[in-house]
Amino acid sequence: MSDNDKEKAREIFCSPNAIDFMSSEESDNDDPASSRGPKPRKVRKLVWEKSKLKNLKAKLDEAYLDGLSEKQRRASARLTRTEEPSLRPCPTNGPRWAIRTE
Repeated sequence: MSDNDKEKAREIFCSPNAIDFMSSEESDNDDPASSRGPKPRKVRKLVWEKSKLKNLKAKLDEAYLDGLSEKQRRASARLTRTEEPSLRPCPTNGPRWAIRTE
């Protein structure tokens, strides 16, 4: 990650309302996964999220996964990104580069 990306990540995820910027996840009950291991998770789209924030979170996810061992990767919950909109409201005082105002 570039220094600029790291600074933007700190700006978002070290703020008091950092949880408001995290992905909207829920258990994927439609997935007929086996009873062993973690249940699959469905990630809903944050309609107010700008592509800069979405791309930054993708880079962070990739860096996290790269740091896992093969065993840890197998034990991690499978994520499915959907176009279903999240009901999470737009944060009130986030940076303009991260929040869509339309």
